[in-house]
Amino acid sequence: MGDNLDEKLVEILSILSEYDEPVGAKTIANELKRRGYEIGERAVRYHLQLLDEKNLTEKFGYSGRTITEKGLEELRKANISYRIGSVFSQIMEKLYLSNFPTKVIINKTVFEGDYEIIRDLVLKVIDNGFSIGDYINIKKDSENPNLINIETLCSITFDNFLLKNGILSMPKYGGIVKFEDYEPVYFEGVIDFRKSSIDPLEAFITRGKTDVLGIIENGEGYLPANFRIIPSSIMEKFENLLKRDLLNGVLSYGEDNVLGLSLNEGEIGVALVGGLSPICPAVEEGYPVRINAATTLKDLSLMEKRNKKYLYPINKKGKVKIMPVLSKMLSMLHNVNYDMESERGNVLVNTGYVDKKYEDEVLEALKECYEAKTIISDRIGMERTGNQIIINTLCSSTIDGIFVKYGVPIIPYYGGVLELGKNRFIDIISYEGTSLDPHEVFFNRVDGEKTILSGVRKVPMAARESLINIAEKLNWTGILEVGKPNNDICGIKVEKGMFGFVSIGGINPFVIIKNKGIPIEIEALHDMKEYSKLVPLKELY
Repeated sequence: MGDNLDEKLVEILSILSEYDEPVGAKTIANELKRRGYEIGERAVRYHLQLLDEKNLTEKFGYSGRTITEKGLEELRKANISYRIGSVFSQIMEKLYLSNFPTKVIINKTVFEGDYEIIRDLVLKVIDNGFSIGDYINIKKDSENPNLINIETLCSITFDNFLLKNGILSMPKYGGIVKFEDYEPVYFEGVIDFRKSSIDPLEAFITRGKTDVLGIIENGEGYLPANFRIIPSSIMEKFENLLKRDLLNGVLSYGEDNVLGLSLNEGEIGVALVGGLSPICPAVEEGYPVRINAATTLKDLSLMEKRNKKYLYPINKKGKVKIMPVLSKMLSMLHNVNYDMESERGNVLVNTGYVDKKYEDEVLEALKECYEAKTIISDRIGMERTGNQIIINTLCSSTIDGIFVKYGVPIIPYYGGVLELGKNRFIDIISYEGTSLDPHEVFFNRVDGEKTILSGVRKVPMAARESLINIAEKLNWTGILEVGKPNNDICGIKVEKGMFGFVSIGGINPFVIIKNKGIPIEIEALHDMKEYSKLVPLKELY
């Protein structure tokens, strides 16, 4: 086997991860058959031996196997193309398996910190209405009193409620909604469940994009939310169900623009409170957290009921329009007019803002990035203004723009986290499936050494030789690998007649700065600069 496990092995690890006790080959074979893999017990035992040899599973006599910590880590990283859209498929499965109001899907969260403070923060959110339903469990861990276990109803519970009443909802986006004057006004950012390897709400929450306390205290802030689509033909039935007030989690709905998201004819958009919303204030306050979204089925009678404030859904047309980041990328790359002969012309840059007192540390971080070749070119912009340093790094879309300028058609495909050494993507988001730059979403998930921010582009295979010639003449460090036609690249599949290439993310230098403990604010794909006015890095130290 290579670095990536094949699908059957990943599926076996997935099955083992769902059990708290050893599992035998017969049980695994039966579960594999249910999932579409016709593998007998004998073949399963062979595959388990392979997993044992890699220390991904551990054998417990005749009882069976358990997954190891290494196995859990590999399960999280392996076979990225296989995992794209897995969040969506898990939602649909849990939608069917749950049975509100008896059996519900819950999110499990573990905090480390003061029990009373965390409990008060969580209950404050529920009491103010920002939850799915009014059930919660908050308990100290039985083995470690410094850990607090929290269970909240997942938003899939609402989809199950609709399904039990004859309405099939189609989960589409997870995101964050901006509030003004205590009302939701638009989605600040969204990620398509079917075009991502990660749970969108978990990504936004851990990236620090929420401000739920701000909404509660002064009406201004950002709330995790999901977006569903249902047929417009059942509008009356849907509104009658809302009046029953069983879960009370709808923020807004409508047939046109719903909080900035457009709809097709015959559709109703439904914006729903994220089931993880109650945990946000504790995350915002900096308490260490481990999130497991939509993990478990639970009997609702085993959860504590609260009396929460009524949440009134808004039904009016939004005033803004949320667009995928791909549209912005395609528009801005056409502004690139860099000329390779004169080494002059406009290029796209990302911007970072750092306090001037960290200047020496910033220069050291940039030097490290340059020497590791995890930067697009040897040029950088640095401006000192007041107590602030403004840093400009080349955006990877600059390379796209150069290829287009010289006649090579490219399609931005995915942005994500590349594991160096194994040269594989371990998390990705499609550029057409998000309104935020994926590298901003993954900014806190890389270390800049073993994992870096990177992207994949697709190109017609007939243009491969031209692209390679341009890249060699350009002589920047921004392209890590050029794939072969009709072949995967770093675990990412491309269509027949295409090849992919992997480019370095332009905000990797900001990752190194951040990981040195230096506070930094970033803006990806932010501005245009004249390349000749950028400074060679080696002149800065």
